[in-house]
Amino acid sequence: MRKSTKTAIIIWGLLGLSQSIWLIGLVAPIDYLSKMVLSTVQTSETWIEILAVSLSLIVGIAGILGIVIALLAPAKVKSLDFRSPNGKLSVSQQAVEKMVQEAILAEKSVTDVKTNLKMTGRKPKVRVKVSAVDRKDRDLVKLGEEIQTTVINEIGRIMAVPVKKVKVRIKPASSVKSSRTNQPRVV
Repeated sequence: MRKSTKTAIIIWGLLGLSQSIWLIGLVAPIDYLSKMVLSTVQTSETWIEILAVSLSLIVGIAGILGIVIALLAPAKVKSLDFRSPNGKLSVSQQAVEKMVQEAILAEKSVTDVKTNLKMTGRKPKVRVKVSAVDRKDRDLVKLGEEIQTTVINEIGRIMAVPVKKVKVRIKPASSVKSSRTNQPRVV
């Protein structure tokens, strides 16, 4: 999750919590809180008080859940930084995607390879999605397993970061429509 998204969720969560506390203090008799907001009490109907407290609790719980999710969600990063006494090395997500794509194209007889890599920040882990088209009519399950091992080996070689999940989608060449249509050309 991006830092700006986390910040926005935390702000909305805090606003929801403050609104819920204010609403409870408005309709329910609480010593210190009710004295501050007592001048804004609009009704003495019990069903309105119950409804207001119920809605306030729902908003408060949603605010707390939003804050917890924002604090515990791993940060997604666009590059992975390695630090050593000699300096700092930064490997971008796009560079790793390109290297993995080239390794798959070099080892397997597939075309139209697309890779999507997601890296998380705290304890670096990588998730990879690969889509490709098989040139030959082969066992797609076996080819998918081979591509998975190729991806894991290549990422281990490049970054020495554990791969959490590799998802491979392979289409047979016969299922892909050709770019040309069989219609006559009119000049």
